Amino acid sequence: MKKPQLLALLLLLGASLLFAQSDSPLSLKDYLQKSNLATQSTPDGIHYLLSKKGNGKAPVTGEYVLLQYRAMLLDSTVFDQSEEGNPLVFQVGNHEVIKGLDLGVQLLKKGGSATLYLPPSLGYQQYGAQGVPPDAALIYEVELLDVMDFDQYDRYMRALEERERAEYEQGRVEQFQKDLKAIEAYAAAHGLIVRRTNSGLSYAITKQGKGAAPRPGASLKVAYEGFLLDDTVFDQSENYAFTLGAAKVIQGWEEGLQFFSPGSEGWLLVPSKLAYGPIPVGKVPANSALVFKVKMLKD
Repeated sequence: MKKPQLLALLLLLGASLLFAQSDSPLSLKDYLQKSNLATQSTPDGIHYLLSKKGNGKAPVTGEYVLLQYRAMLLDSTVFDQSEEGNPLVFQVGNHEVIKGLDLGVQLLKKGGSATLYLPPSLGYQQYGAQGVPPDAALIYEVELLDVMDFDQYDRYMRALEERERAEYEQGRVEQFQKDLKAIEAYAAAHGLIVRRTNSGLSYAITKQGKGAAPRPGASLKVAYEGFLLDDTVFDQSENYAFTLGAAKVIQGWEEGLQFFSPGSEGWLLVPSKLAYGPIPVGKVPANSALVFKVKMLKD
């Protein structure tokens, strides 16, 4: 082999070794040494720095903890964290969180905070998780807000459920008012003279049909186009058949089509709570007020 070829091979081999070394995860031991961190450690392999001692009691197996946390990889990438005002709640020793967090929280007293350095064996091990590669050491910044027995936990969860229900209902009210204003603006911009029902549904009949208006149980055939408020078409049909009152269509249709006798044409302007609500469906984003141009077909 000629020397230039040998030199090229050695350079290639060296680059491969360098890449393999840089691609391998940094061990927790190396990280702590390079960071010059004087941590305390446990027999389980947890290293930790206590930043606030706290004044309460330390949790034991079977009790419930209320925890604010931020979880990171060794390169400081945050892969998980609790929301402000919405701490994590779990039962100690019940395998509801990774082992390192379950054990680590027992090093704290109520009101205390610490940084936990966890080896892969106490984290997601060789499996990894979303945002966490296999065999990754982890860092958890934690603050123990409270330690609860079952009765305290039960009261906390009941209060949390009530708060979330109230927030949800308040959100529905605010979204409904927003939808009504948007529908009113849409009707004005498109020259539609509409009537609004008590439910918030608006409708306009542009061509009167003949015969009796349909009632629940009637078999209907409808030609329609469905629009978002920016006039994007998200659905249409020349002959859609269904039974009124059989829960096959949105609530806005169940109510609104009762104003359309056979041969009638017009518009339905539907607030999101009478359509798909907070759930995105197909081309319809969550919390979308919808507009339908409809024609009630004759048998």
